[in-house]
Order: sequence, then structure tokens, then C-alpha cells
Amino acid sequence: MASPTKTIRSSSISHGNDGPCSCSDQLSSCLSINYYLPDSILRFIGEYILNSSRAIMASALSRSACFDSDTLDFSDIGRSLAPKLTDSDISSILGSIDAVNTLKVLKLIGCTNITGAGLDSLRGSIVLEQIDLSTSGNATIANGEALFSPNFPWCFTLAEDSVIPILDSIIAEKDRALRHVQFPLVWRKKKSKQLVEFLESYNLVKSSRLCLCVQCDDVVESSVWMNQTKDSSDWGLQSHTCYECTEHICQDCEAGFCQDCRKQFCEDCCTMKICEMCFSAFCIECEDLEVCEVCDKYFCQDCMPVRFCDCCNRDRCMDCMPHWDCSRCGKSNCDECAHEHNVQWCEVCEDEYCNDCRIEVYNNGELDCKGCRGLLLPLIMHEKEALSRENEMLKFVVINALNEISKDPSKVMCIESTGKVAQEDDCIVSAAV
Repeated sequence: MASPTKTIRSSSISHGNDGPCSCSDQLSSCLSINYYLPDSILRFIGEYILNSSRAIMASALSRSACFDSDTLDFSDIGRSLAPKLTDSDISSILGSIDAVNTLKVLKLIGCTNITGAGLDSLRGSIVLEQIDLSTSGNATIANGEALFSPNFPWCFTLAEDSVIPILDSIIAEKDRALRHVQFPLVWRKKKSKQLVEFLESYNLVKSSRLCLCVQCDDVVESSVWMNQTKDSSDWGLQSHTCYECTEHICQDCEAGFCQDCRKQFCEDCCTMKICEMCFSAFCIECEDLEVCEVCDKYFCQDCMPVRFCDCCNRDRCMDCMPHWDCSRCGKSNCDECAHEHNVQWCEVCEDEYCNDCRIEVYNNGELDCKGCRGLLLPLIMHEKEALSRENEMLKFVVINALNEISKDPSKVMCIESTGKVAQEDDCIVSAAV
């Protein structure tokens, strides 16, 4: 019996090439491997790997049996492999799983090396319900002038000329199923004419259908599904639709909108956490809130009322426990730990230093402020009293040692007091027999 044949083509993944593939690689799939195995074994193996990895295996083996899901999310495979996928890879993967007839959800998060030409096999799909084109996976990669600088986007290759015609073909279908589209931040910032025209067409076709709210079953009455408000940071974002389940939400029902990833969720899919000060909401994936361990309230990084004490290592908000920060070393202490790391504000120079920093500046001869010296006076007096007690103890030890030597002349002993004793007695005790 002849052994199974293997055909392995050049691959940017197998070679570990981080850059774009050559023209020859893009003409042929870089994941094509022909190796015959029973479908039962392929399905068994697929149970132990992620959906995206199963789709890649289906492309590599040219066997659709490896993939039996309707969701393909490339964020599953992480940052090591997804950026190496090219348009030829995406095209091969979508073709091997018959995506145009089976795939309902496609998320290209992490696929930063594609232009979108590999999505052509989805043209005219009537089963695709959601597509996430935010390949970077970060909604806040740049703001203002940085977005249009010559060096930005430094690795963004997804082209509107390749993708938008595919989306147009999908929404043009009478039996279309498309419910949610997530555009990349770069496109939303640029607001190209091509994208503006698509948003208008999308709003038109969405408004022509009856959509029910998933939470109250009322009709979602909206003519603006894609935000087109001029100068709005949410321009190009879809509203009234849950990102997770793609169900619709009416204006009367409460829908959580994450301020970080700029996605909307229904109450069944995601429990939002809200900042107690600015009332900004964050989803579980983007949770960037500080919680007070006393009152259990959440606060965002911009508000920052939850402080960490460097002495007791506890997180508490300013309402539950006052905190002070040293403007020199940055350390913070709560009111309970003020005796260990006391931060005081000087009324003269208006500096807010801890005792350690003030003493360091004082010892370096750089503390010229009389107000700061006054704040250090109690501490200096306390240290002087402690030094005096230590010197008294050293004197006692020296005297006892001399008495022991006088009782036993056969012993030879040399005792030298420390500099602290010398400062008190103006002498160094030396004894030898």
C-alpha cells in the first residue's frame, strides 16, 4: 500500500516570517497540506483545539471536516500567529470551510497583515451575521494629530477598496442576515467618501426591516443604526445592537456601552461595571476599574480616587480613607500609616514631601526652607534622643568590659568605642593588659 502523499507549500508561518508574503506566496495558499485522514479522527482532534486553529487545520489539510462551527474569531490564536496570516491564508481558510454558506460570525482581530482581498469568498453571503474588521483589537491606538502623522498607521493594511465592495454585495442580497459590522478606528477617523456612502446604505437597509428588542420585544424604531453624527468620537459605530449576541436593543431599554472597546452589550451578555464618579461603563473584557476594598465601589483610571498605600498595601477610596502622596518619591500613605511614612505639606514652599525625602534633602545640605526644617524638628529631636540612649548603652558595655579585665589580668582585650561615644566623651577607650 502506497504511503499517503504530502504537499507542503511555502508559508510565512512555517518560515517564521513576520513581514508580508511575496507575490508568489499570495498566489498560492501558504497553509496548503494534502494529507488523508479519516473524518472521525479530524473531528476528534478538533475537539481539543480552538475554532480558529481548527479552521487553519481545515485549510492545511483541505478537509472541511476539521471545522464544524459557524464562528471564526482569530483573536483566539493570539498575537504570535494571527499577524502572520496573509490574504491568501484567509482566502484558503474561508474557502476550505465553505464560509459563504456556513459562517455567521467573523472577527479579524489580530490579522494586521491583510488588505481584505482574502475576504472575497464572502461576497454575497446570506448567512453572515457579524463581521469585526477592527484588526488591531484596540479602539484607542491613536488620537488627534498622531492618527494622521506620516508614521501612522504603522502596521495597518486593511483597505476600504477591498472590503467595502464585499460588504455592499452582502447588504444588497434580499435574504441577507448581516446584523452587525464593527469598523476599525482608522477608517472611522478618516471618514472616507466610500465609507460614508456605505453607512448611508446600511442605515437604509436596516431601517427597511422589522427589528425587535431582545429585552422588551418592542419594535426598535430607529433610522440611524450607524452613527453619522459629525465630529462625534462614536462616528461609524453601530448602535441598538449587542456585540456579543447581535440581538437588537431599543432606546427605552438599558444597554451597556463600553468606553474602552466602544462596543454595546445587552444586559444578558455582559454585566457592565460603572465608575462611581464619571459614570463611564466598562465591559468585562476591558475592565480597567479600581475597586475600594471597604465600600466595594468601582472607579476608572481617569478619576483615580482609589489609592494604594505603600505601607499597609491596601486599596481604599478617598472617601473611606484619606491618602497623601509624596511629590518627590511618589509613595503614598493612608491616614492609618501616617506615623510610618508621614507625608506633610509645607505652608512656606508648598512642597508635599514624606519624612524620608525631607531628611535626605536635609542631610545633603539642600533643605533651605525654614518651613520644611520646622516640620523635621520633631523627628530630629526624636532621633537625637534615640542616639543619646544608644550612646549610654555603649558606655555601659565599655565600662563592664573594663571591669572584667581588671578582675582577670590574664585576659588581653582591646575595646574601641564608636564614633558616637567619642562625640560624647571626646575619647576612645583602649585597654590592654
